[in-house]
Amino acid sequence: MIHQDVLMRQIRQFAQAIASLLHQAPREQPDEVLRAIDEACQAHLDGRADDLRTLPPDALLELCRDGEHVVADAAQSMAQALQQMGDAHAAQDAPEKAGACFGRALLLYRHLLQDPDAPVSWQFGTTVAALGERVEALPVDDATTEALEALRNGSAQ
Repeated sequence: MIHQDVLMRQIRQFAQAIASLLHQAPREQPDEVLRAIDEACQAHLDGRADDLRTLPPDALLELCRDGEHVVADAAQSMAQALQQMGDAHAAQDAPEKAGACFGRALLLYRHLLQDPDAPVSWQFGTTVAALGERVEALPVDDATTEALEALRNGSAQ
């Protein structure tokens, strides 16, 4: 239980760092965005930004869980970071990296939409639709594709 509390505190701090980054980072400088997200991951999650992009979908979801429920703030922060990383990788013409980021962000947002207790904004539907289009147009790893398909079919945990 203490481990989970520490992890949730780290994710909350990461969420604050990402929120600050989203307001300050110049979107036209993808290297700077990726560097800032990487620094936030190192400082608050003891990992690298590339770890978020390559983490298996079930492990990513587990990071955002507190017991049986996905913590909405944690999932949304991770999704926002992944979406920003995807935009930066797309600007750098790295479709595999962009697809991996967008696919994982979409997975997190869809999990939030399926949780009746999660405080989701009406804007999530627009975000999910836009990410869905991007995921369809970019290469996404098999594990993320399978996890998204399981969510569509209602067989995800």
